[in-house]
Amino acid sequence: MQTDFLHVSNPENNLATNSNTRLWNPLSVDPLASQFSSYAAFNGKTLTKPFMPGEPVEIELAGAHAQMRQQILGQFYPCTGAISAFNQKSYRFGLYPELACDGAVSAVCHDLYNFCHEFPIVADHFITFIAMFRGPEIQSEQHFEDLLWSQLQAMHSLDSDFFTWDKSVDSAPQSHHFSFSIGGRGMYVIGMHPKASRLARTRSYPTMVFNLHEQFDRLRSRGKFETMKQTIRAREMAFQGSINPVLASFGENSEARQYSGRAVPDNWSCPFHSSKK
Repeated sequence: MQTDFLHVSNPENNLATNSNTRLWNPLSVDPLASQFSSYAAFNGKTLTKPFMPGEPVEIELAGAHAQMRQQILGQFYPCTGAISAFNQKSYRFGLYPELACDGAVSAVCHDLYNFCHEFPIVADHFITFIAMFRGPEIQSEQHFEDLLWSQLQAMHSLDSDFFTWDKSVDSAPQSHHFSFSIGGRGMYVIGMHPKASRLARTRSYPTMVFNLHEQFDRLRSRGKFETMKQTIRAREMAFQGSINPVLASFGENSEARQYSGRAVPDNWSCPFHSSKK
């Protein structure tokens, strides 16, 4: 576990912690979420379970993680944020049942609550959570996109029982200031899968990456966001020979258009709908 991050409860959510239950994680007592929880970390040598010390890491999860690290660090990968997170080991990850099934929805929500608790404040390192799924076999970019939004819709339905939408971002997917929210915090989502047309988004496992939105705001406030964006685009040009046509900066267009990685048409309508409870 990284010592340069604060590991305290988020006071905004006013959820206490005791030795028996993690009250800041409303799904800590949910049997389905606990059964499929897969929250893991890499300390530079071995894989660990930060919230369940001593519990062994599954062989398949270890293999998926090794493959992921090789893809990010073993080639001229475009995303410098991902490279930074992997070099600083400021990322968490898990391997879940099939994308959009009940077990995957509950477990990913559960583990993202752990993630938000472990990193209540964004530091200088890039922080990310990576959810990989055992299936299903992806048939096309459209197939993955449908599953991704089904997963996010179901996660929101569950999350809205406990948390309100992050007030720093909009909940309407057509808004240019939309960002997905989980645990009361905005998240920029990146989808990856075997059928992706962009090489940087190609993964053996269907994958969803959750990046805390506030770290992009921090980069903007420090005047580093535009430099990072231009660096990523230059690296992607070298990596694939073209720039991802769906990429846009926050506020230029709805970031929902970017989540699946498919080059959606101009008249594309996001299937996601937020609710208030």
